[in-house]
Amino acid sequence: MTGRNGRTTRGVLSIRNLLLVLAGAIYLGIGYVATTMPHPPLVTILVGLAPLAVAALVTAWKARARMLFMSLYIVCAMTIVFNLHQLRDHAAWVYFIQHAGAMSLLAIIFGSTLGNGEAGALCSRIASFIIPESLDSAYLRYTWKVTLVWTIYFAATAVLSVLLFFLAPIRAWWAFANLLTPVSLAIMFAGEYLIRLRALPDGPRISVGATIRAYREYAQRQNTH
Repeated sequence: MTGRNGRTTRGVLSIRNLLLVLAGAIYLGIGYVATTMPHPPLVTILVGLAPLAVAALVTAWKARARMLFMSLYIVCAMTIVFNLHQLRDHAAWVYFIQHAGAMSLLAIIFGSTLGNGEAGALCSRIASFIIPESLDSAYLRYTWKVTLVWTIYFAATAVLSVLLFFLAPIRAWWAFANLLTPVSLAIMFAGEYLIRLRALPDGPRISVGATIRAYREYAQRQNTH
């Protein structure tokens, strides 16, 4: 897009990206305070619980047994609210459970599709979701292997998170969870793209950004059903 509208659009995108980076930096700072201080401010607990609370609320609202899951959500939320001050003494656990739990859940989600055949693996489904033409056996074998690699990555990250949390200084765990994990995720996406170019030179070209957007769109499409 060019002209005034193009400049406006780029400006909005730049401001949005700047705000996202700023929000991420603030979240990291609050998380560091919460995990390293013996008695962190109460706001650090609330910020740490926010992502999990939102995700659980969305899941409960979209569940088939909505009333049951919403009732359970309210009970859990009220239990947490009445025990916020006790959570201050174990603030690091809030962030640890989110990190290790998310990695474990992703490992299960990816790994549970490996037994569905090459076309049924999660990365194969996502590739079929964004590529209009039918995929040949070579491409499906590749996407099955990619699903396996992601499963191993998420499982290994979850195990390392647990080991560092219990065996290493808490600052080492924080650095792994909040700095090394995002970096390793970026390396995984970039590495997979480069390997795909060599392994499937004649296959459909999908950029790293398009791949990430496809993961999000596929997940959103699945959540609406």
